Amino acid sequence: MIFKNKLLKALLFTTIIITSTSERPGPPCNSEAFMNNCAPSLEDYVFIKSFPIESAKQGAKTEYSYVLSRGSSYRIVICDQNETGGKMVINLLDRDKKLIASNYLKSSKKFFSLLNYTCAATGVYYVEAFFEGEKKGCGLNILGFKK
Repeated sequence: MIFKNKLLKALLFTTIIITSTSERPGPPCNSEAFMNNCAPSLEDYVFIKSFPIESAKQGAKTEYSYVLSRGSSYRIVICDQNETGGKMVINLLDRDKKLIASNYLKSSKKFFSLLNYTCAATGVYYVEAFFEGEKKGCGLNILGFKK
């Protein structure tokens, strides 16, 4: 009887794992594919780091920070899987978390796949990433710089 209970629990656990992973709609969020497709947009900027962005929950925001240096130019390449989710919005914030740049213009409802910024003061800057209309989505941000 103990063996049957353990077997039943194991089967139930396996079924839960299989059904929960197979319920994800659309193709998986593949950072490597995004990197291969979007890295050429860095052009003459030197690659620093990539940041995978995945929002399985509506309205979720991802935030990461990076130290930027005065006088350097930075580029954020925005890659998203917009056919299965929303377009990615990127907001660049200063150390006080005040908006200084965005890839989305509300007035014209226009998105840009690149965000360029020339740093005026060395310090910690924040990047806030989310998907338009509080939709789910996935993508990748690629950060590069040049002096």
